[in-house]
Amino acid sequence: MGSSYRNLIATMFVLSACGAPQYSDSTLNAEVAALSNVAPNAAQQRSAARKLSGNFERDISGAVLMAPEYLAAQSAATEARYLVSVSAADRKVQVAASANAGRMVKSGAGMSSAATNGASANLSLKQLIFDGGASVARIDSAQANSFIAEAEVEIVANKIAERAGVVWVVLHNLNARGRALQALVTKAEEMLGQTETLVSSGMIDKSASTSAEIAVLSLLLEKSNLEAEVSAGTARYVKDFGGAPRDLTAPPSLFTASDLTRIQREWSTSPIMLQSAAKVLAAKQNLLAARGSEKPTVGLSAGVVSPMDRGERTNIAIGLEVAWVLGDGGRRKANTAAKAARLAAAEQTLDDFKLAVKGELDAAVSQRAALVESIATLSVQEDLSKNEVKILWSQLSTGQTSVRQLIEAEVNAYRTSDRKMTAEAELSKLELALLSSSGLLARKLGLNNKITRAKAIK
Repeated sequence: MGSSYRNLIATMFVLSACGAPQYSDSTLNAEVAALSNVAPNAAQQRSAARKLSGNFERDISGAVLMAPEYLAAQSAATEARYLVSVSAADRKVQVAASANAGRMVKSGAGMSSAATNGASANLSLKQLIFDGGASVARIDSAQANSFIAEAEVEIVANKIAERAGVVWVVLHNLNARGRALQALVTKAEEMLGQTETLVSSGMIDKSASTSAEIAVLSLLLEKSNLEAEVSAGTARYVKDFGGAPRDLTAPPSLFTASDLTRIQREWSTSPIMLQSAAKVLAAKQNLLAARGSEKPTVGLSAGVVSPMDRGERTNIAIGLEVAWVLGDGGRRKANTAAKAARLAAAEQTLDDFKLAVKGELDAAVSQRAALVESIATLSVQEDLSKNEVKILWSQLSTGQTSVRQLIEAEVNAYRTSDRKMTAEAELSKLELALLSSSGLLARKLGLNNKITRAKAIK
């Protein structure tokens, strides 16, 4: 008998060693550091399999689909859909089985000790009948959380698409302004050379050359600042698109008059509004689940237990099982109160969202109307400025126009064109923001087809 005990103890030690933890302090720190390491060219590596096409819509769609935030949101939505099934499983038949094999020893005085070698198996079935509605509420809460996660996918997709679109718009605008400024600088430097020649010949005063030189230096400083902005915009482009920009085309306008009408009419059904409303529903169901946990549970229970010894009988049991916690130190009541407070917070957040989203929409619509009007006015001013420059150039040879006047007119024409290009970029950014907040941007890019909707499970 002593040998049997020793063998049993040795076996237990061997089996317990299989579950030994793998992480020591040094191992854990090393693995965490390895996971948090960032490669210098991480953006390019992330999209190495995708080549930029130069097409606005296609490249933005690709940027969204490759973004870690989007992939994380998709995974979270998948998790939420599975958790619906996890919650629904509580209302289905629960089947459990266990088996034992070994040696059973009955000790007694003298010759009364007995040992039995054998195996036994147990099978149990349980079916929940009543639990105060807690399990149903948990299923409904999981359904609401699944909706919230799927709405988050839409929100994230629209935000990333807006961010990438803005990067494209800004960089294209900076490049266009840079080309216009470079053309002006070249023209101003030529005029400065002509002015210095005239000054040396005594045909004009030195002050004309000085004013022209000041204007050129001012333009060169502005050019330097603009080049710094282009470098920053290029870095943001590489981060979002995973590659260097090449010959960016003017971004097409995805915004239409019907979009504006739709956004104003359906602003309350935007993804972020629906998500906030779903959070209220989830909080309500969590409160119902908490209240249900204060009630008794009733279930059907059945089981079969086979004996260790062949000479013994098999036991079969079936019946109703009632369980009711009479005292738990106030835990359930506190949990119910906490869930009620969470519901109140979710309702207040929804009310705040309603006011904030509507206010931001009205402000954006007004700002868009002002930008459209401003661009129309700047277009007229741009034509007038260009016409003025042509007239002054024609009068330069007759002496009716000075070089100083001509440089000032050229700079004024550039400033007007620059303001117009800036206003056009601001309009594009604002329209992208409107499409994004309403959820239309992802739909226009075909990204909503990538989102799998959860089916209700009851």
